[in-house]
Amino acid sequence: MAKKKRDRVSTPGGFLALPKLLMESDDFRELSPSALKVLLVLGSQYNGRNNGNLAATHSMMDDWGGMAKATLAKALKELQERNLITKTRDNRRGREGARCALFALAWQTIDDCPGKELDVPPSIVPRRKLSQG
Repeated sequence: MAKKKRDRVSTPGGFLALPKLLMESDDFRELSPSALKVLLVLGSQYNGRNNGNLAATHSMMDDWGGMAKATLAKALKELQERNLITKTRDNRRGREGARCALFALAWQTIDDCPGKELDVPPSIVPRRKLSQG
């Protein structure tokens, strides 16, 4: 007898999975409200194939209620220091125009992001390992 396939529940617009082991960590629980908001902005862009190509710019934060540039910079620094995100590309301004910094969620592997000129190579192991104990 063939096994029945489980019906997949579709979530319109996708979803962000936050592992409980991550959420139970001090690094996550002690986040400032601004850093948590920025983490959600980055996570909202993640589709399972674009980790490393996530951005949090001042203009993007307007859609999330706004955030001062200095507060955004401080929140991004906090997330990096707590090993919750990895910067994969620096921002630049040049003759070709400006390009924003890009980030990856540290508990996921970094994906190949063609055309994004990442400073960090794709990975097969997440930068942040989650374990109990």
